[in-house]
Amino acid sequence: MKILFLAHRTPYPPNKGDKIRAFHFLSHLAKSHEVTLVYWVDDIRDLNHTQFLRSICRGEVLPVRLNRLAAMVRAVFALLAGRSFTEGFYGGSPFQRAVNTALRSGPFDAVLAFSSAVAAYAENIPSKSKVVDFVDVDSDKWGQLAEASPFPISWLYRHEQRCLSRFEVAVSSWASQSLFVSLPEAELFRKNGGKGLIDYLPNGTDLDLRRLPLVQVPFHGTELSRKVPAIGPKLIFVGTMDYFPNVDAVEYFASEIFPLIRREFPKAEFEIVGRHPTKAVRRLSRLDGVRVIGEVPEVRSLLIQADVSVAPMRIARGVQNKVLEAMALGIPVVATPLAIEGIEVSNEQEALIGTRPDEFAGQVVRLLRDVELRRSLTKRAWNKMNQFYNWGVSGAKLEELLGPYQAKSLSEGATHNVSVGQV
Repeated sequence: MKILFLAHRTPYPPNKGDKIRAFHFLSHLAKSHEVTLVYWVDDIRDLNHTQFLRSICRGEVLPVRLNRLAAMVRAVFALLAGRSFTEGFYGGSPFQRAVNTALRSGPFDAVLAFSSAVAAYAENIPSKSKVVDFVDVDSDKWGQLAEASPFPISWLYRHEQRCLSRFEVAVSSWASQSLFVSLPEAELFRKNGGKGLIDYLPNGTDLDLRRLPLVQVPFHGTELSRKVPAIGPKLIFVGTMDYFPNVDAVEYFASEIFPLIRREFPKAEFEIVGRHPTKAVRRLSRLDGVRVIGEVPEVRSLLIQADVSVAPMRIARGVQNKVLEAMALGIPVVATPLAIEGIEVSNEQEALIGTRPDEFAGQVVRLLRDVELRRSLTKRAWNKMNQFYNWGVSGAKLEELLGPYQAKSLSEGATHNVSVGQV
């Protein structure tokens, strides 16, 4: 097939949620098809990756520099006109010119718009298959932010929720497929008024690297039995650290949960790993046992050394890749219910769930003290990742969705048993 791939940011390197999904889908499609890529560049350093992206795509690769000032002006005018901030921010003429350039090479068999932010560019492109990968129901995320924010910011967020939801539903009325990362996201979109074929396709994980069970004995307070007795158990949080839900999560954990854990394990350490830590995040390093590491070349090299991966999310939408990555590496996970929503795992089976601070801390303490629990939990979690979260399987299913017979096969329910399904 000849495929036009539109993205709202550079789909490389795969170092954060949406970029991970975009890169794996792009690279999979590019192996067998002629893919033309048009994408916004919101970080000038990402222009360094243009040559690499051209090396994997047989079609044109057209980066479009995002002028943030111009984007903000467009966003303000969009709000005044009763449209969403998102539509205005990503709705620039430079991107449309790049799409027009791509169309000069002839018609495309399929168009994949990665996220609602660039969906509008696909609407009028003549193609038999136009798939919009919303990933998450972004409008609902703005609603969650409104709940967590004071007035008047909450009013702006609520306005964005309403306007963006209206836009998302409008997109679904012309898209061949509306694609989401999980069944709960797809069901929520249908509940919000989404039209047409609404499908879900899970993220994958890297299953090539798996940690062997290094710690064979339980931790007992300050009497730790390890190869390096002076070091306490290590807890870790991984995520982009200028993203508000992640900032909120680590502040919540460091202030309300971690002190409860340290009562039982005074030498416990909490590492915060991820690019662009805000001032609020950096200030957490003043707390005993908290280390703000920031960006690292390879996250897995630190993640694999952790005893527990924590995901104390209070604001979340879609699937948390930090949870998938930890499970794929064999690291036990303690999470809030929101953090595992949309992931095929269950409390006490593949992860431990804590809602209140004392409950969350208690689950971490259980893991640190119970070797057999850690072993059984990580084994079941890895098996679940291997079964349901495989990039090769997800990529193959995406090809089917983009292909000429996708509407028929989905309407007949032919793909329900392979981790993609019609809602």
